[in-house]
Amino acid sequence: MFDPELVSIATGAAGTIVASMVTGGAVAIRPRIAQLFRRGTQDEQTLALNAHDNDSRTLAEWARAADSDPAIAPDLACAEEQITQEWAQRLAEYVASHPETRSDLEAIVGAGASSNNGSQRNTGSGTFVNGTVIGGIRNTYGEGSQ
Repeated sequence: MFDPELVSIATGAAGTIVASMVTGGAVAIRPRIAQLFRRGTQDEQTLALNAHDNDSRTLAEWARAADSDPAIAPDLACAEEQITQEWAQRLAEYVASHPETRSDLEAIVGAGASSNNGSQRNTGSGTFVNGTVIGGIRNTYGEGSQ
């Protein structure tokens, strides 16, 4: 049985990892996984990175299938949930064996706290596709940023 706080952190990190796989950020999260597992054995490092690569490919295939056939979306959600649970278990086991890596696990959770919002207004003369474009962008990085 794991410490409930560790389970919570591992679940949050697993959610961040899987979300990055689904949204195309798998390449960006991979170095964080390598950072986390750097204190483990070579086998632990290899297994974690191979799991990341395989899960990324699997979820990318599901996402492409769901894009072409919306009826597959529930299957994609099930695959995401299953892979998230597997990562939560993997992360909790690893950090329980290597407590000194807890801050690295927490950093992965923090990576999910980033958001991009903002505003942009395009004006000018000439032809605009679909008329005037008004949108928004706001960049916040880390918890509590404004």
